[in-house]
Order: sequence, then C-alpha cells, then structure tokens
Amino acid sequence: MKCVGNLLSLGLAATLASAAPVVERQLDLYQLQVSSPMNEDLDGRFLAINNSTLGLFGGDIEPVKVYPVDSTKEGCNELHTYPVGFVDHSIGLYGPPGLLTLVDMMNPDSIVPDDGSVAVFDTFRIVDNKVTNDAEGQWLAFPDGSNDWKVKWSDGTAVTTADYMVVDVMYISAGEGRYNGM
Repeated sequence: MKCVGNLLSLGLAATLASAAPVVERQLDLYQLQVSSPMNEDLDGRFLAINNSTLGLFGGDIEPVKVYPVDSTKEGCNELHTYPVGFVDHSIGLYGPPGLLTLVDMMNPDSIVPDDGSVAVFDTFRIVDNKVTNDAEGQWLAFPDGSNDWKVKWSDGTAVTTADYMVVDVMYISAGEGRYNGM
C-alpha cells in the first residue's frame, strides 16, 4: 500500500512538472534602417530579407528584426533574426574579399564558404546606434532593379560599378519579442 501511495505522489509531481509553463525570456528587438541623406529613395527605409539577401525591396516585404548576441570576438556582436525557430538564423557577410553582401545565414556556425569567398557573422560592431563591421570599410547600396537595393560591406579594395551609394546602417529599437528556449 505504501508503494501505491509513493507512485501516486510521484505521478502527481510529474503531472505538475509537465504542466508548468515554459520559461520565456524577453528579447530586445531591433530593425536595421538605412541612412542616406543624399538619396531620398534610400534614406529611412528598413532592410528586409529577400531570397537570403538583405536589402531594400519594393512590395510588401516585412523589415527584418534582429536581436544581439555577444560574439566570441571582443567588442563584436552577432545579429540573429527574429522570430526564433528551430533553425538558427543570423545575418552575416558573404562573398569575395573586399565586397561582402549582407545575407541571412542559416546555421551560421556550420557555413563553409566557397573557394575565394568569405563568410562572417560574428563581427558586427554597434556604436552610437550604427552597425558596422569589425574590418575597415563602409556600407554601400547597389541598385538591383526598380527601387531595389542590395547592401554590401566594402573595404575599398574591390572593383565596383559607379552606381552605388554610401549609406549607414542604423540600429533602431523595434520593441520586445519572446524566446522560449527552443
């Protein structure tokens, strides 16, 4: 009889534990806004993701939301995309050295770049609400169709077309989101 009582109390404890709410924590979310006072078509627009590329796109594409994660590189951050899912997504820089495209990286720790390419996701610096890369350089926006622009990081060594605009990428608060530990 004592055994049945122990099993019932163990069953009750297991039921209560499984019915306990999932612990959630709040994430500070941000959007990435382009500042380009010399170009009204770019200035004030928010970056979005289209086919894994971050840029400025026409149509009804929602602006990307990110949350910061401390990088293992001193003074740097990773910028992971929200909402949080089973697969980790982070924004990163990918492409040939000298001109790296701002992209959405799935499972960024596992990315192996093609020969002659660079892939980084843990080198963003946020200073005075501006996002930069840890390497010397600047953000450039390149036109890509009607009213679409791709954003790239240039260190000044790559040969580029002359139709780009120098821009800043601003780090703008977008409220809070939930992270449930998935």
